[in-house]
Amino acid sequence: MKKRDLYWIKEIGIFVLITLILGVIAVFGILRFNASYMAEEQEELQVSKKQIEWVILPFLQNRNFSKIRQYCNDFKNEDTEIRLFDENKKLLASSNVQNKTPLLERDSKILHHTYSRFKIYEYAIKNQKIGLREDYDINGHTYYLEITVSQADVLKSIINAQKNLAIFFIVYILFFIAGLIQVCYSLRNSFNKLEDSVIAVANGNLETEIDVPKIELLQELTIAIKKMVKRLKIQIARLTQLEQYKSEFLQNITHEIKTPITAINSAIELIEANNAIDNADKECFDIIQFQTKAIDKLVSDILSLSEIEVAKTDEHKDFKDFNLNDMIQNVIDEYNYSPVKINVISDEQIIAHGDKDLLQTAVSNLVSNALKYSKTDKIDIILNNHDNGIKVIVKDYGTGIEKQHLNHLFERFYRVDKARSRKLGGKGLGLAIVKNIVELHNGTIAVESEVGRGTTFICKFDKN
Repeated sequence: MKKRDLYWIKEIGIFVLITLILGVIAVFGILRFNASYMAEEQEELQVSKKQIEWVILPFLQNRNFSKIRQYCNDFKNEDTEIRLFDENKKLLASSNVQNKTPLLERDSKILHHTYSRFKIYEYAIKNQKIGLREDYDINGHTYYLEITVSQADVLKSIINAQKNLAIFFIVYILFFIAGLIQVCYSLRNSFNKLEDSVIAVANGNLETEIDVPKIELLQELTIAIKKMVKRLKIQIARLTQLEQYKSEFLQNITHEIKTPITAINSAIELIEANNAIDNADKECFDIIQFQTKAIDKLVSDILSLSEIEVAKTDEHKDFKDFNLNDMIQNVIDEYNYSPVKINVISDEQIIAHGDKDLLQTAVSNLVSNALKYSKTDKIDIILNNHDNGIKVIVKDYGTGIEKQHLNHLFERFYRVDKARSRKLGGKGLGLAIVKNIVELHNGTIAVESEVGRGTTFICKFDKN
């Protein structure tokens, strides 16, 4: 699952949680409202009691119970229930002819019921009542007046309203969540399409079509990316053209330089073949021959370096699998004339993927530098697998290189000992070529050296 998907799920989860919290708060608000409503109902019962007393007290003084029954009968269709008892707790009058229950004790749970604010539904309160009772002592007789009202009757209308409100709230939340999910789904799809397009562009496919989504939130970003890709294509076209000009220029100039050098070499070989030079001019002849070969090597190195740099910009490289051990053996065969012993250390046959000729050139340059400059008596070439890649190590046991030179070894035309390099014909391009060949294969190269103990070059490559 993508991080963006987790983000949307988290946001929706937070929204649902907040909605639930608000719902709980709303329920508690309803409960508090119910409690307040019941308290007001009890206050209204006090008002009703005074009105009833104003009517029945005169009848009680005259013991006119028939009038009291007639008065109570007028309340038979009302929510308020009236009952009157004598001192023997005998029912004298009632507004509910079906309720013949004797008078309850003064601590009656009905008259003094403490209802729970959590029981807001009708089925939980249908048999519960709230009310009050009053005692009267008239002409030596005691009478008990009980006035009650059913909680179900009191809360019936408000509960219905609350149910409707709850249903509306739930339906609203469901529609809102559905709408939110739809919006998030649309955003997610638009983001994913944009992401896929950007990844394709990042992988080098600049012809990828980037669709502008209908969602305004992403339109400006998408348009900016399209402009960036367009400008990138223009810049790449310009760079490609410049690289082409550079390549053509180097090819032309190297060709123009190689032509006279070839003529000079031919003349030198002809002079040598005819023995047309005397001993007095031999030293000058040798200098000309040496410098001519150095110039020829320099031109070849510059051309090779340029070609490798151009190849690095190509997304599609013509790489093939080859046996790395056999390639290293070819390098060793190049220097079989040298008295320095070259060892290959490898426990297995390793198959590499790349340009065999260029990699052979890279290893050959490292071996050549060790032979020329390190004064070593042996060179170790170590091959092994590491993680998901290949490691090639070229190690000598010679003079080593001082620390201040290590960061500059791979720079063009950089030479540690300029006088000695000039004497041996070195121009400082060998390691630069090695570095570019390694980078062409998406590899890395590092150097470790200690004065008096030798130098180690470490090349790492991915297998694919």
